[in-house]
Amino acid sequence: MSNLINNIKFEINENIATITFDLKDEKINKLSFEILKEFDEKLDLVQNDHTIKALLIDSAKKDIFIAGADIKQIEQLKNSEEVYDALMEVHKIFNKLENLKIPTIAYINGACMGGGLELALACNYRVVSTNPKTKLAFPEIKLGIFPGFAGTFRTPKLIGLVNALDLILTGKAIDAKKAYKINLADAIFDNAQKEFMLNDFIQKAINGTLGSRKSFYLLNYPPLNEIVFAKTLRDLENKISPEFKAPFIALDVIKNTINKELDVALKIEAQEFSNLAVTKESKNLIKLFFLFEKLNKNYEKTLNPISNVAVLGNGVMGKGIIWLFSKYLKDVRIKLRDILQAHRIIKDVSKIYEYLVKSRKMTKNEMDFKLNTISYTDKFDGFKNIQLVIEAIIEDEETKKQTYKQLEAVLNDNAIIATNTSSISIEKLGIDLKNKENFLGVHFFNPVNLMPLVEVIPSKHTSKDTINKVFELLISCGKTPILVKDCAGFIVNRILLPYLNEAAFILSEGSKIEHIDHLIKEFGMPMGPFKLADTVGIDVGYKVASILYEEYGYRMPVAPIIEKMYDAKYLGKKSETGGFYQYDGKDDYVNEHVTSMLSNNDKIFQDDEIVQRCLYIMINEASRCLEENIVTEASIIDFALITGTGFPAYKGGLLSYANEVGLKNILESLRKFERDYGSRFAPSNLLIKLVKEHEDFKTGEALWKR
Repeated sequence: MSNLINNIKFEINENIATITFDLKDEKINKLSFEILKEFDEKLDLVQNDHTIKALLIDSAKKDIFIAGADIKQIEQLKNSEEVYDALMEVHKIFNKLENLKIPTIAYINGACMGGGLELALACNYRVVSTNPKTKLAFPEIKLGIFPGFAGTFRTPKLIGLVNALDLILTGKAIDAKKAYKINLADAIFDNAQKEFMLNDFIQKAINGTLGSRKSFYLLNYPPLNEIVFAKTLRDLENKISPEFKAPFIALDVIKNTINKELDVALKIEAQEFSNLAVTKESKNLIKLFFLFEKLNKNYEKTLNPISNVAVLGNGVMGKGIIWLFSKYLKDVRIKLRDILQAHRIIKDVSKIYEYLVKSRKMTKNEMDFKLNTISYTDKFDGFKNIQLVIEAIIEDEETKKQTYKQLEAVLNDNAIIATNTSSISIEKLGIDLKNKENFLGVHFFNPVNLMPLVEVIPSKHTSKDTINKVFELLISCGKTPILVKDCAGFIVNRILLPYLNEAAFILSEGSKIEHIDHLIKEFGMPMGPFKLADTVGIDVGYKVASILYEEYGYRMPVAPIIEKMYDAKYLGKKSETGGFYQYDGKDDYVNEHVTSMLSNNDKIFQDDEIVQRCLYIMINEASRCLEENIVTEASIIDFALITGTGFPAYKGGLLSYANEVGLKNILESLRKFERDYGSRFAPSNLLIKLVKEHEDFKTGEALWKR
């Protein structure tokens, strides 16, 4: 018997029913309300047919089980009451699945996320394949919510409180082996063995001969669970701003439901989820999710995608870029000044891979295979067939230009030359090139292995084909590129440096290093401006700040303390003498040698003013970037600051935050700061126009596209 209706296939073979998710005209399966209704109808067929001995839930999509709930539908629900009612309908369906009198098995071959994993939890058994694409996760916390289809209740019972908290509060994905190890999966095998192994598993489930993998988790019960909850809360408070409510509420939900009856637990979970789903934090994170999806599709497939790359430069950025392309491409060539450097570079690249091996995201054999894609030369041997060269050498205009001249002499005419400069104009750097259409900026962020953002900066000569090929390459390597018009500092550094500089000006006038850092971290940034400056390197910051001052003049003066530290070689974490802080292993403390350089450090500031000076000067510069069409959408700046600087995503990004504060309030503060502290706070023309016409960065797009 078989019946095909819409998006779910239903079959019965030899008394085993199979429900197969296969959404029409979609690359992935996701749980919309319509799909769940259809799933419910299929469950009724199973429930009413007493000849059926087992139910298998499968997917026809390649490398996908179910990618989660349909976020657009959640976003469109108007209020918490609508969300609550929708959740309770889902609970009825999943409870029906859980209460079937026959064995129910979810076969997971590929991504199983969010609501998809919660559906699998309502089955008696989960069988996972060793497919590298098999990943299980509850990513909801990254959207400002938490698992709302009974995930907070069923997960601790199945895998224990500690493992459940780890998955739910972090949103991290685990592979098949880890899922089996923590009892999230009941069996694991290669997908090629599916026909035999899965059928054998189902027959054993029917016959009751599987044996039990269920465990008794002592930590799920008082008084030990109280210790776990207290420790988890302390960890959250140390790592996450209290303004980001989702993980704290998720923890409370688990704490308040772990040993309750199912119907009571589901109501608690649904109520708290419903309240969170309509918050501005969740709306901001969902908006960011859709923007991320859009940016990762922002290219056209080419017939001859880039498959080999050469890298010039072996500093921190160069090594990160070498690692990235060795992970995703077949051939990476390194140009060295001295061939003796090769061993050290390969060793440093290996260290990045070793983290993946330790975290079980890659095997040692896979690491060795990736490292074998790297070759090196101290000349320009083997460059004739290279498709793309990325230069990541010293931040000096003339040195870079000389390098491009050498490259053009050995590359073919179609090869792309890219610079990882963080601040120098692409137009200036490419002025002497013969093939200007093949030259552009490709600015990565440190550390390359962790930061998803890449700024792609064409000159006015760069061809669309060159841009498209680079976008295709970067997206295939797991990065998210944004297109940025050429200007000094591009987007992130142009907006970030005034913020770092302003913190240094405030320090010179009054306040304390640790107090300013504390306030900014409390706002939601991952670290304070001085910790960040030390991490980037005072020398790097000073050089970039000097370039920006040369370009933008009065708007970006270099704070005197930065120049003093640069001259005195207090260069940050990498320096034995430290930077704003001194570093002793894991400990750090304020560097008294630096504080002794300060003068007039006696003014008292209100905490609000410190935060506003640091943030509003960024907003002002961001508005100038829109005014100059450096990017065309405010959302791109929001995305860039979130992914490039760690601006708190739940606030929606820098310009979404500005809209929330109110542009009129920001304009008034900037004018006051201009009177008190100088012309670097002079409001941008766009900001003045937006306030005058009662618009903001969401509604006033026409004002910067005129």
